[in-house]
Amino acid sequence: MGVLLSGVAVRNGDLDEVVDVFLSIVRGVGHRAEALAGPHRDTESSDVLCTSSPGWVTLVPHYVVPPERLAAEMTRRLDTVASAITVYEDVFWTHHLVDRGHVVDSFANLPGYFGEQDYVHGHEGDPDLVAAGLGADASAIAPYFRQISVRRARSTLLPAPKAHRDDEYDLLDGWVVVELWRRMGIAWPDPSGSATTRIPLGRDAMDALSSWLRGS
Repeated sequence: MGVLLSGVAVRNGDLDEVVDVFLSIVRGVGHRAEALAGPHRDTESSDVLCTSSPGWVTLVPHYVVPPERLAAEMTRRLDTVASAITVYEDVFWTHHLVDRGHVVDSFANLPGYFGEQDYVHGHEGDPDLVAAGLGADASAIAPYFRQISVRRARSTLLPAPKAHRDDEYDLLDGWVVVELWRRMGIAWPDPSGSATTRIPLGRDAMDALSSWLRGS
């Protein structure tokens, strides 16, 4: 999954509308891009991959951070809600619930990963609130909102816990965000699929967008 990955799933059933809003944000930071229909044989890390599932449009902009601020801007413009995720170094991941421009819930799986006080307070997550906001089954997503201590994560004596027995990934594998989204009804973009749209953003545009989001 790489050093850093970000994704935003917007509660909206119109892929073209969501992509148009994203492209307008990109133009707002001084860059232009176009959306290309799938399937895609080759992709770059500076590409944004977009796909739709019933009631959702997912964008995976890879290095664009913080994704919750991108989600805030998109939900403000689209008058909706979103789920935003970040994965760092394949083990640390976050989830944010965003409602019409505002982050209303935050979760980090490894509080203290970057330092004793980092992601400790205000990142406990509320699965009931998330489920209500996104229309998900609280009992299905609650097991993912389990924080793990850094000491426990480093243990070689105990296996990493899973949210559900049938999950492919455990709670210390960044790809578990795919499992979480799946239980929310959100699809992860498949570059080889005809339903996936690719936006070749380019490194300069990606950096400009991230810089703008961090300052917004």
